[in-house]
Amino acid sequence: MTLKIPLEPATEARLRKRAAAAGKNPEDFVVEVIEEELAIDEPAPSLEPASADKRDAWLTEFHAWVASHPRLDHVVDDSRDSIYSGRGE
Repeated sequence: MTLKIPLEPATEARLRKRAAAAGKNPEDFVVEVIEEELAIDEPAPSLEPASADKRDAWLTEFHAWVASHPRLDHVVDDSRDSIYSGRGE
């Protein structure tokens, strides 16, 4: 089904101007604006709190990954001077 939305001439002129400024035709611009507006009501999946089981599984995998790397028995010099030495700074 196609929607037909009557607009006042001044509103249509503003719409066409905004669409042109965005480099889009008015129809695509309106669809994009509507989709953005409707997306505001949808919860973002990444913002949902993680369950304790998911958090515990992630921590277990993370600790296993950390343990898979060898420990260093000396201090690593990660200062800016050591990283950029000899590069003309």
